[in-house]
Amino acid sequence: MKNIKKLLILIILLLPFNVFADEININSTNAIMINLNNNKVIYEKNKDDVINVASMQKIMTAIVAIKQVENLDESFTLDYGIFDSLDPELVMVGFDGGDTVTYNDLLYGTLLKSGGDAAYALGIKISGSEEEYAKLMNDKAKELSLNNSNFVNTTGLDIEGQYSTVSDIAYLFKYGLNDKNFNKIISTKDYTTSNGYYEFSGPIAKANDLGMPYFKGGKTGFTDSAGRCLASYAEKDGVQYLLVTAGAPDEIDNSNYLDHKTLYEYFMNNYSFKTVVSDGDIIDKINTIYDDEVVLEAKEDVELYLKNDIDIEDLDIYYKGKTELDRSIKEGDKIGKFYVEYDGEILYKTDVLSPMTVKFKLRTPYKIILGLVILLILIKLLSKKKRRRKRRNRY
Repeated sequence: MKNIKKLLILIILLLPFNVFADEININSTNAIMINLNNNKVIYEKNKDDVINVASMQKIMTAIVAIKQVENLDESFTLDYGIFDSLDPELVMVGFDGGDTVTYNDLLYGTLLKSGGDAAYALGIKISGSEEEYAKLMNDKAKELSLNNSNFVNTTGLDIEGQYSTVSDIAYLFKYGLNDKNFNKIISTKDYTTSNGYYEFSGPIAKANDLGMPYFKGGKTGFTDSAGRCLASYAEKDGVQYLLVTAGAPDEIDNSNYLDHKTLYEYFMNNYSFKTVVSDGDIIDKINTIYDDEVVLEAKEDVELYLKNDIDIEDLDIYYKGKTELDRSIKEGDKIGKFYVEYDGEILYKTDVLSPMTVKFKLRTPYKIILGLVILLILIKLLSKKKRRRKRRNRY
């Protein structure tokens, strides 16, 4: 669990590194889009504003339940009167006291149908009260470093003290997608409860109706203050995307889905991964203090998600760091960084490690001097030898 937290914090630190400045008109007031292949933000709009996120917070309701329950297929009977205090407008699935259900039934109802009855029932069954369940949700938010989120209920109904951001929801949704149970549920198109009483469809069905075959799953949300919200993920040509939007107007039919369609199709049609550097490519050459040449090579392929009209030849690929290696340098030491830049903007950077340990050698000037000294000594010795021969010949 600690490793997961560290990974998420690292992702959060990396995400603001954004090289996309595309102006795309959408209805939503808040948005964040992430390329899941490299964990880079490729579009943002007021992504860190604290807002109401409506039923998108049911993502947290479901994640907490999945982590708390050992057997999601366990069946039980809902208590009579369980929904007496729940706003009738939140009863989206139709669950009622006396129904025999499984945890999975409630989870599918929570995520696909956005049922307040399903979400509320999870909280009551697991924690005994919605208040206690909200504590589990906030503990999970703290664990995942969702610092701009606080949860008061299970349903997403607007209430004082409950808030989040599209950034936090995006990180939460990504965390959920890495769980096989959550991923399976969110990616389901239609579901029938185990007792056969209730049937419903999820966001995939709506997305398909709107001509979005790449849409792989999502979670909707709506309140008057939050507007139409949607968290979703998609895939095309091997590239996976995650998108969270909020604040789309209710006056426009399917405004949240249409925003997702606009953003997905813009990037799918105009961007792709390109190999800009291949493993073994020579980036630069430098010398040791002993004038030995050091070849700096790329240690892996570098693929960047770039606009299709960008020519790789227009990229500036360069090394910046030590220009000469002395005897303090050992193989594997950091000696600089390798950059890929376009139009003055750094698209990629990584550490460059020394490919060698610098060992003592005479520098070229000293070699020359030493050579001259040796030559002079040899000349002197030869001269002495000649003089001795001359002396011998006299006698």
